[in-house]
Amino acid sequence: MEAFVLIDPLLPTGAFAHSLGLEPARIARAVGTLDETSREASRAVETYARECAQSAIDGQLPFALAARALAVRANEKRAREGDEDGTTRAWRAANAECAALCASNAVNRRASAGTGAALLRASIVAFGEDRSWYLRAIKRTLRRPPPLGLGEAHHACVFGAVSAIANLDAEACARAYVYCIMRDVCSAATRLNASGPLETVAALRRCVEDAEAACAVAVAEFNASTVRASTIDDDDDDDDDAIMNYLRRAPATSAPIYEAVQGAHDHARARLFNS
Repeated sequence: MEAFVLIDPLLPTGAFAHSLGLEPARIARAVGTLDETSREASRAVETYARECAQSAIDGQLPFALAARALAVRANEKRAREGDEDGTTRAWRAANAECAALCASNAVNRRASAGTGAALLRASIVAFGEDRSWYLRAIKRTLRRPPPLGLGEAHHACVFGAVSAIANLDAEACARAYVYCIMRDVCSAATRLNASGPLETVAALRRCVEDAEAACAVAVAEFNASTVRASTIDDDDDDDDDAIMNYLRRAPATSAPIYEAVQGAHDHARARLFNS
């Protein structure tokens, strides 16, 4: 049941303040036109949601899966050593890699950092004092000066850490993360009148069905890459290195046109969403 906390709109993460690039794409006529029929409009939104989902699977999901695995290992390390701050070292490195991937798109980076910070705050309260120790350790690093300080906590990395606290396995983490991406796009579409609510719900259902297989493939690739690399030695540092090596080569951008349009969002004369 705790898995539903992560995907419930009641969780105040600020995600619905963002259209994931749909609004600037509509303004630029990259998605839909003003003279479309209702069916054509819903198909355009569905196509965009699929593109966003695949882009998230290729570019951000690796960080969520890595952060989840690191959080699980951190909990085990804390039980052995009692060191809370030291357990976030690998997470901070993964978060830095995520920030580097977002560096070329200021709008995307701002949205990722904003929703990540909000998810971190909300999850600390939602999961209570004892269970959220790892999240509180992450939050403490935000206040420190570089190089120990993070400056910003990105959404995918925070989501992965929270999914570990919620006892989600890797596949459930992947499915929840990608679902949130598609849900937010479809929610933005209805508020922008880009698609009717009934048509959008049907489009979301079709997107979810197709995303299941892609999530399973992504999880299998993550497991194969990290397990194979860490079987030589059971040392925790070697396990963390295997995950970091995966993060340095696996994430990729698969929707460059939409990302370029999203980057121009701040230049729009009138806009409803922050990104």
